[in-house]
Amino acid sequence: MRFRAALSAIVLSVGAAATALPATAATNVVYILDASNSMWGQIDGTAKIETAREVMTDLLGNVSDGTTIGLLAYGHRSEGACDDIEVLAGLGAATPEDLIAKLNELKPTGKTPIAGALQAAGETFATNDANNNIILISDGIETCNGDPCAVAADLAGAGVDTKVHAVGFDVDSAAREQLECIAEKGNGSYYNASSASELKVALAEVVDVVEAAPEPEPEPVAEPTSSQYFFDDFDTKLSEDWVINNPNEDAYLVEDGSLLMINSAVGGFGVETAQNVVVLKRPLPEGDWDANMVFTGEIKTGRDVIMFGLYTDSLNFLTSQFYTSIGCCNCSSAGLGNLKSSKGVLTQFNIPIIGSQFGCGAMEEAPFRAELAENETQPIRLSLHKRGRSYHVSAYRGDKTDAGEPIVFTTDPLTSLRSPGELAFTIGKYEQAEGEIMLMIDSIEIVSVTE
Repeated sequence: MRFRAALSAIVLSVGAAATALPATAATNVVYILDASNSMWGQIDGTAKIETAREVMTDLLGNVSDGTTIGLLAYGHRSEGACDDIEVLAGLGAATPEDLIAKLNELKPTGKTPIAGALQAAGETFATNDANNNIILISDGIETCNGDPCAVAADLAGAGVDTKVHAVGFDVDSAAREQLECIAEKGNGSYYNASSASELKVALAEVVDVVEAAPEPEPEPVAEPTSSQYFFDDFDTKLSEDWVINNPNEDAYLVEDGSLLMINSAVGGFGVETAQNVVVLKRPLPEGDWDANMVFTGEIKTGRDVIMFGLYTDSLNFLTSQFYTSIGCCNCSSAGLGNLKSSKGVLTQFNIPIIGSQFGCGAMEEAPFRAELAENETQPIRLSLHKRGRSYHVSAYRGDKTDAGEPIVFTTDPLTSLRSPGELAFTIGKYEQAEGEIMLMIDSIEIVSVTE
C-alpha cells in the first residue's frame, strides 16, 4: 500500500512562481556625486563639477511623482581622507531646492572612496521591498583601496530589486572598466559621457530606467488539483463494478490482495476472441482524468502484451500497452505504446523503456531478462491520461535518477473526438510464443484532474 501512495504522489508536479516586486513598489534613488579633486578638470572650458551641478539641478527640479531622492557626495571636505563621505540628504529628507543648495556648496578636494560611498548609499534604504537604485556619477577610479565591484554585488543581492548604475564622466579606460564592473555586478547599467550634453542624456536615460514600472508580479500558476474518483485494490474479490468479456475462470483469481491473471494465448484488445477482457461498468469522470494500473508479474514469453485503456470492441479502442520483444543477437527490448483503433484503422506511438531502441542493437537477451525480472517484485505503474480530447500514456518502473527524481516514460498524445469506450484491461501475447504471461494486478485507480 505504501508503494501505491508513492506512485499516486508522482502523477502531478507543481512549479514554483518567481518572486517579483508588486507593480506599486516605491522607487528610491540615491545619487552619489564624485566631488574629488579631479572634478576641477575642465571640458570645453568648464569645470566638470560645474557641469555636473548644472545637469543635476535640472534633474532634481523635475523628479517624478512616486520617486524619492537621496544625495551623497565624497571627496569634498578633506584632501587625503578616505572616509570623506557624506550623506547630504537621506531619502525624502530634503526638498529639491535644498538638494540643489547642497550641490552648490560642494568643493572638490580629496580622494575617490567609491566602495565606501556605495556602502553608505546602501545603508540609506530603509526597506528592501522597494525599487531601490543607486546612481554613481564619477570621473575616476577608486583611490582608497576599496573593492567597489564587490560592494555593488553585495548591494544587488541585499534586496528584492536593488540596482547600482554608473555614469562615467570623462573617464579613462581604467576608470571606465571599473565603473562598468560596478554596474554589471550591481545589476544596473553603465552610461558613458564625455561632454555636458552627453552627461545630460546619460542621466536622463538612467532616470528613465529606474523610474520605469517594475515588472508586475506574475499571476500564480494554477495548481492542478486531483481527487480520487475510483479505486480497487482487489483485497477480497472482484467487485460488481467489473464485467469480464469472454471469461476463462481458470485464468484469473483474486488472491492475497491482487488480481492474478495468466494467459498463454494470443490476446489484446484487437483480438476478437481474446479471453478475460476486464471492463469497468462505471462511467468515467467528466473532464480530465488519469487512470493508473499498478502490477507486478512474470513477463517472460518475449511476446507479452498488457493493455490498459478504453475499449468498445476489437475494432474500436484507445489504450496504453506494455509489451516485450526478445530476440537473439542484441535484439531484445520492452516498449510502451499509445495505440488507437477506430473501425479497425490503427494509429500508434511507441517508445522503448528497456533497451536503447527497438530491433537489433537494443539489448542482449540475458541482461534484458534480468532487468525485466526486477518487476516480478518491483511494481510497474501503467497510466492513461486524458486532457481534453487528447490522450497520452506513461509508465513508471520504480527507477530514479541520481538526484532521486522518478524516471517516468511518456508517449506522444493521440486524439479522439468521442470517448473510445469503457475502461478495461487484458493481458496476452501479440503473437504465438512458448510459455505464458502471469500478472498480479495490485490496484486500479481513476483520478479526476482539474488544471
